[in-house]
Amino acid sequence: MESQTILLIDDDEMISSMFAQYLARAGYKTVIAHNGPTGVEKYRAENPDLVVLDVAMPEVSGFEVAKQIREVQQEENRAHTPLIILTAYARSFFLSVSSDIGIDSFLNKPIAPDDLLEHINQFLGNAPA
Repeated sequence: MESQTILLIDDDEMISSMFAQYLARAGYKTVIAHNGPTGVEKYRAENPDLVVLDVAMPEVSGFEVAKQIREVQQEENRAHTPLIILTAYARSFFLSVSSDIGIDSFLNKPIAPDDLLEHINQFLGNAPA
């Protein structure tokens, strides 16, 4: 079976690199983007199985990136891709915005790699690594 692909979009290179290494050890193919526009480009090119993105990024917020990803899905008639938002902000702040965009889940930062992996496995229907 081919590895499932996770797209990580986060402007913090150290965090995204750490998560990518951890997910790769768990058997996932990982693709990293360090800003929103690059994230949308990589989404188009890689067609990942799941996207993890930070809310607070320079240039374009995670919510705008999520909206653009949903537009690509619609334009290209792609299957639903789960979007997981990572945020240090209060969850309640985003609830109304997220339902309009189609965010599948929120995880609070900081998050342990084990917790992120468990959440991804649940979305993709995989047994724990």
